[in-house]
Amino acid sequence: MIKLTIKFTVLLFAICLNCSISFAQFTDRYWCFGDSAAIDFSNLNNPVPSNSILRVRGTCVSICDSLGDLIFYGGSPNLDIWMPSGPPYIYSMGYLCSNNNQKILNGDSLKSTLAYQEMIIVPNPGNSSQFYVFTAGVTPIDQGFFYNIVDMSLNSGLGSVIQKNIPLQSFTTGDGIAAVKHGNGTDWWIVMREYSNIVQLDTYYLYLVSAAGLSGPFIQHIGTPTQNGSILRLKFTPIGDKLFALCINNLFEIYDFDRCTGILSNVNTINTNNPPYDKKYFSFAISQDGSKLYTSSILLTSNQDSSNLVQYDLNAADILASADTLHIFTEPTVAGLLQLGPNGKIYLAAYEQVNDCAYDYLYCDTTWTNTNMNLSVINSPDSLGTACDFQPFSFSLGGHRTYLGLPNNPNYELGPLLGSPCDTLSVGINEIATYKNNIIIYYDSPWQTAFLNAKGLRGKTFTFQLFNMNGQLLINESGSLDSEYYTKNIVMSAFEDGVYFARISTEKEILTSRFVKY
Repeated sequence: MIKLTIKFTVLLFAICLNCSISFAQFTDRYWCFGDSAAIDFSNLNNPVPSNSILRVRGTCVSICDSLGDLIFYGGSPNLDIWMPSGPPYIYSMGYLCSNNNQKILNGDSLKSTLAYQEMIIVPNPGNSSQFYVFTAGVTPIDQGFFYNIVDMSLNSGLGSVIQKNIPLQSFTTGDGIAAVKHGNGTDWWIVMREYSNIVQLDTYYLYLVSAAGLSGPFIQHIGTPTQNGSILRLKFTPIGDKLFALCINNLFEIYDFDRCTGILSNVNTINTNNPPYDKKYFSFAISQDGSKLYTSSILLTSNQDSSNLVQYDLNAADILASADTLHIFTEPTVAGLLQLGPNGKIYLAAYEQVNDCAYDYLYCDTTWTNTNMNLSVINSPDSLGTACDFQPFSFSLGGHRTYLGLPNNPNYELGPLLGSPCDTLSVGINEIATYKNNIIIYYDSPWQTAFLNAKGLRGKTFTFQLFNMNGQLLINESGSLDSEYYTKNIVMSAFEDGVYFARISTEKEILTSRFVKY
């Protein structure tokens, strides 16, 4: 039984037929991942390798227009600046890149960690040039759940981050953010799960992105409580009717999902999280018709030297018993993430362990192998057993290399839930970040940086000032306003701990806020 722990108001907004906003169609047809690797799916019958400037072990995302042309992409962390001898916050940052393979303006220092599915992009239903980028912290050092807003109409069409690192939650999250279109075909649901290594939790958090803004959280307690389950992958079926949850500690659950209300229900626990932990789920993908599940396992113990690719028949009376091992990878090859491509095929990344190169997180310049220069492909994933046609290391990356990660992209091409009550309605919850004219400041102690975000500014010029608690002016900057948004990273490493005051002035207003450096 679902237990809702917050009261929320459901608002119904009829979609205006004369609305001036046009909802652009977006696609998932250009993947960026690994060590400068990419795949161009603009021709679904003949995807070809391409390139990017990413250098990431895991987390990566991208979004394309309706023609399959790349808009922007991103990932975390940047392995080019990875420093194994330094503290974690040196490399725990995400970044975004435009389609010309350059960093987006203000597109660095996004809160994230060294994980695999801690970032996701969804369009802003109210502005076809703007996109929400959600990021998560899956370690106690860089914990939290955040959002950013990218405006691709700025910087000569190359984009700019206009709101950065706005905190939604401060706890540690599971390594899996999932998104699916609302039943109206325009809004978006975002779902993630709280994680703890101390207590068992069964808490799902959902947010709604609509033309009205960001709503939530919509909190549900459902399913099996987990502990020490930070590797908890969440993914919707291609049609968005079910949410799958797989955890490294054996857990395998399927939930019904209502795209109109955002309610999870009817949990089907296929495998519990009780020991012995023999499954060790690391990643999964669901076939296009929703009939097959494919999982990759992780090397969990020092005496384990193999990882498996397994198929499950979701139509079987006993799903767990239908497990069919399609391939066994042996060290130094490790199976990585699985992802359903826009062409209906499923792709699998694998990693080549190299023990003498930066703790395995960076390939040596001499490490070019069949494993890291190719992806494996399930060509007919709707088919049972060997008929699915799994071909290991069969897709060449054209001279680029893969790590363990593949893009955590949702199904951008999913349409409305025709004939449903929300076919012509937008169902939402009161906005969490309700401010028309305000400043939000989030201070991150490990990074010693304050992230300032303002919205609804009036005027064409601004002055930003930072004062300490004694009234001493520390920073004084002026410039032009390109939009109602203003964002700034305030590096505080040179200043003492204490209370600070930030002020933004325009021709028409003065806004102030304070924060504590510690």
